Amino acid sequence: MKKIIIIILILILGLPAFTRTITGEIKKETTANTHRIYDVLNNKPVEGAKIKIPAKNYTTETDENGTFILGTKINSPTIMSIEKSGYKPESVTLKAQSSSPIVIGIEKTTPQDIILETDMIHLGDNSFSENSAHAGDFSIRSSGAFYSKDFSLRPLKETENIILKIGSIIGIDTLHAQRLGQSGVRTSYSSPPEIFCNGNKIAEIKINGDNQRINIPKAILRGSEILNITIKTGKNLYKTTSVDYDDIEFTNLLLEIK
Repeated sequence: MKKIIIIILILILGLPAFTRTITGEIKKETTANTHRIYDVLNNKPVEGAKIKIPAKNYTTETDENGTFILGTKINSPTIMSIEKSGYKPESVTLKAQSSSPIVIGIEKTTPQDIILETDMIHLGDNSFSENSAHAGDFSIRSSGAFYSKDFSLRPLKETENIILKIGSIIGIDTLHAQRLGQSGVRTSYSSPPEIFCNGNKIAEIKINGDNQRINIPKAILRGSEILNITIKTGKNLYKTTSVDYDDIEFTNLLLEIK
């Protein structure tokens, strides 16, 4: 058995950095085209998990061994999303086609989990440079400059915390994204997307990445039964005559109570 370890390092400037390690075992007969989804709790294969590549309009499912074949070429960084009833949605930004199998563990949901979104959401004005971060991966038209979702929440215990997890986010053209080589735009840069809860700003997302987690202060949740998460895209900071929104895409919004 050969162990494959994929380490995804997530950096959020101004917020704590999180490291997520995805591990699994691959059979020797597995080819470069065959990949695997497994349950992180028991390491068993997950059958019937839906695999989506939104930019390619491609969908497939895992078989009884938790394996799947990616029948589309990946020539640039591309989001792959994994969905399965009873499990938390997962996503990862794949690099260009490689010879290494993709091995991803997914977690079962708990009664406390709140899945806000599994679709791909595009924010902005549909006007962007081909050098914008992951511009070639944009798959849908913009729904506007912001996304908003209401949800209900039971009272939290003193020991509990609530975390907003963004599965994957691309298209961010901030100065920080430029410095990391994520954005190829050199004539301007944008302000970062902003995250709000109940009208209170709780975070800025300054670079593109997977599994970005944001702690929601419990103080802004008290006294409310219906709450709201809003994500606003950034603006071109060099544009002075009219508003030029940064085009971004994200998927898999999940609220976890820990």
